[in-house]
Amino acid sequence: MSATLGEDAIDEVLYLARANEAKELEEYLTSLSSQMQKPKDELIAAAIDPYSKNSALHYAAANGHTDVVKLLLPPKSDKATSTSSFINAINEAGNTALHWAALNGHLECVKLLVESGADVTIINKAGHDAVFEAEINGKEAVVDWLLGAVEALEKGIAGAEGVDSDDAANESFTIKAGEPVAADVDGVRNDMERLQTSNSESQGG
Repeated sequence: MSATLGEDAIDEVLYLARANEAKELEEYLTSLSSQMQKPKDELIAAAIDPYSKNSALHYAAANGHTDVVKLLLPPKSDKATSTSSFINAINEAGNTALHWAALNGHLECVKLLVESGADVTIINKAGHDAVFEAEINGKEAVVDWLLGAVEALEKGIAGAEGVDSDDAANESFTIKAGEPVAADVDGVRNDMERLQTSNSESQGG
């Protein structure tokens, strides 16, 4: 059975991730794990804001807190379905942690997420994937790196038996750098406004 956290515990995990308190977060998770007799990864996955559906990974990635992202991500050797679900979890606006890291230009966080199994093809409610978010927000370094990762993944898909390379590319990826911006970005902007509000509240108290 997966862990269930109370409101105070959720708030504490999310606050420490948002505030870039990696050491304090690790200590808190260790203590909580001992008290509840649950592994840390279950506690991290259970710490979801009930309204925004944001996880600690969302907040850490959005703010470029690489130490916290490293703490929250499971070992690379762990390829369990639950691990993938955590990394690729979406919030109320359909954004993953990768969306937020990309649109804010936090390249190191983007790399950590993708290398740990983040899905670059997930589309948010505004109709954008992470590459598109980076592009429309002028984060060229992130765009270039993600497109390289996409190309590598496309080659892997195309190399699979019975899969046509053009079909694989068309099915897996919806945008390329340089395409005109046509989709509505209100969903992402509203999402980021909620993040900024949360940051202001946390800093104020």
